[in-house]
Amino acid sequence: DEPIILTTVSVSVVAASILGEANLRRLPIWNRALRVLIGGAIAGGVTLGYYFVWHFFVGMVVFDKYAVDANDPSLVSFSFRVGAFAMGGLGSGTGAMVARKFTEPVSHLAGGMAAGLCAGCVWFIAGLPTEEVVYGLFAPQRDLFLAGALMGTVWGFVFGLLTWSIPDELYVGWLRVLTPHRFGRRIPIDAPDRTPKERFIGHFPRGLDLFLTDEEGVQELHLSVTVDEKQRYTARGLSQYPTLVRRLLQRVDLRYDPRRPTPVETSLSSGDRIVLGEGEQRAELEFILLPKEEV
Repeated sequence: DEPIILTTVSVSVVAASILGEANLRRLPIWNRALRVLIGGAIAGGVTLGYYFVWHFFVGMVVFDKYAVDANDPSLVSFSFRVGAFAMGGLGSGTGAMVARKFTEPVSHLAGGMAAGLCAGCVWFIAGLPTEEVVYGLFAPQRDLFLAGALMGTVWGFVFGLLTWSIPDELYVGWLRVLTPHRFGRRIPIDAPDRTPKERFIGHFPRGLDLFLTDEEGVQELHLSVTVDEKQRYTARGLSQYPTLVRRLLQRVDLRYDPRRPTPVETSLSSGDRIVLGEGEQRAELEFILLPKEEV
């Protein structure tokens, strides 16, 4: 039963991960189904293959007594199952990696193996008898059915946490005004076709992407925010007047220095504040990331 359970959990975890990503990307139904079938089939096949290769390796290399114990399915001991869980996690990582066109292979393989080992630890602890004083709180009963359920839950949670995050291309950078004049006004940084783009901010009445008044200390051409083909956002100071980027434990002065051949720039992350001007005459902007549907 062990290879069947590990293969089932591995396939389920990969299918859920790929389907969740496909739903976020709003892919066609046939595309979602094809990705799930490819990832699940590879995960199941690789998990079974790794499982039998591992036990063959154990039987050939280690001592005979350990090999007999390791191949005994009636033993509920993580020390004899650590290789099986690691191989199962490696199989789930391989399936997801292939379905995602081999992006971030180290993250998928290492994260999958870590997920399998964490699931094995939870399975072992939840299946301990009540006389085990150290783990009695976690195992009020020797319940291998509960252990299996917790194993699958932890496997999926750790796998999703370590191997996949929401892609940057599903988000768009925005610049939002926080000062009273034009409060809430915001503009997208990204171009509709996802090409590199530069947005200009100042009080020049024509041609700028975001207009602010000079009463707030904003110069005619004060600041620009760019995005490149890899969706990395950068702020550039275009004025010699105060231009400050504020983030946690960091302040970056972007005032233009005539002695430098290029403007001073800094990368932007969601939540960064940009202050144009100083004292009472100043405008404050915020850089935020919002879902692509907002454009």
